Amino acid sequence: MGMRHHRASRQHLAYLAARMMAEDGVPDCSSARKKLSRQLGVNFERDLPDDLEINSALRSYQTLYQSDEQREALTRLRETALEAMEFLKSFDPWLVGPVLNGTAGPNSEIQLQLFTDRSKELEMFLLGQQRIPCRFRERRVFLGGRQNQITVVDLDFPGGEVEASVFNEQDVRWHSRGNSNDGPVVRARLEKVRALFEEEQLAEEEDSALF
Repeated sequence: MGMRHHRASRQHLAYLAARMMAEDGVPDCSSARKKLSRQLGVNFERDLPDDLEINSALRSYQTLYQSDEQREALTRLRETALEAMEFLKSFDPWLVGPVLNGTAGPNSEIQLQLFTDRSKELEMFLLGQQRIPCRFRERRVFLGGRQNQITVVDLDFPGGEVEASVFNEQDVRWHSRGNSNDGPVVRARLEKVRALFEEEQLAEEEDSALF
């Protein structure tokens, strides 16, 4: 009885986290867990749903309540991700997060990781161009078993906001994590994202031809 209650509680918490991400613009599973913890007073990590549980609940929520809206948003954001990756292709961009895994909605931002030893050149490139507004900030991440401080660039593309985390070239071998609760980050380079986008466009065209 206790185990069934525990599973039900985790499922309910996963649903609440998913709804935060789908409706309130909470950007990721880690942020949703922190918000849940503050709101409900859940202090133990073992009582909170993990990324897989939250993303599973998010997919179900989007299918039930946001199917058309979510699909349109995902298409727009992946198209913008391709534009951003082309724009930043000299600095080895990788796509991560909900735009890659398919759970992105209208409020999601595009998350990129850049791997370059030319951070000053990147800064000069971004500040020297006039097309895309950008802002710089710092953030701590776990990398290679320890905490590191990295530069993050926020870019305002017409099709969506892009958050680009800047790492050194050798850091590409590590699975970076936003905090100690996050699992390994799944990443994709430009070629893979383009192939994914083209496959989905083709599938949509085939579906439309059936009706």
